[in-house]
Amino acid sequence: MNGGELIASYREESHDKATPPFVKDARLLQFASEAEREACRRSTLLVDSSSAFCEIAVSANEPLIDIDPRIINIRRAKLSISTYSLSPVRAEEMDRVNPGWELHVGVPTTYVTDYQTNAIRLYPKQQVDATLNITVSRLPKNEIVDNDDEPEIRSEYHPALVQWMLYRAYAQQDADMFDPNKSARALAEFEREFGKKASGRNEIWQRDRPQIDTPTIA
Repeated sequence: MNGGELIASYREESHDKATPPFVKDARLLQFASEAEREACRRSTLLVDSSSAFCEIAVSANEPLIDIDPRIINIRRAKLSISTYSLSPVRAEEMDRVNPGWELHVGVPTTYVTDYQTNAIRLYPKQQVDATLNITVSRLPKNEIVDNDDEPEIRSEYHPALVQWMLYRAYAQQDADMFDPNKSARALAEFEREFGKKASGRNEIWQRDRPQIDTPTIA
């Protein structure tokens, strides 16, 4: 479904066919973009290894690596100078098992997930230039801004995006549309497909938590 089809489906379900309609097309496209982002946050629907931000130039002696803010979490990371994937680890674990780790140099074997927002830190600090290749779960690259734009997520998920649009429309403090019961039912349908929203704190915890067992650090 493209943006125009999402709008048409919303109008069919909501019976919002007045002239002019109670909710304008531009606003509904905003809701559709919001719905896709929410779906990706809740269900990590988009996995990517080939976008430009999945291949990062790493300079010698610069272990702090900026990560595109559209990345939800890193599923795999590998440096061009090594045959092994890097293992994720938290800073507190590094401090516990290897005091002074920020000064160590060598071929990186791990990356610290919670050292800085929108960044990871390689350990040990590399002494040569390299390329970091990552596989990630991410948010959509682009907004849905006109009728021809299509969501990036798979087509079987598109009908559930309409439920978010209904939820947002019925939640508006507007005499013509406001209906908390219909809003709640639409949100429940959206959540049935994509899950309930985690708190921001839980999202950060999940993003920073290593996805595999922390290795022993020499």
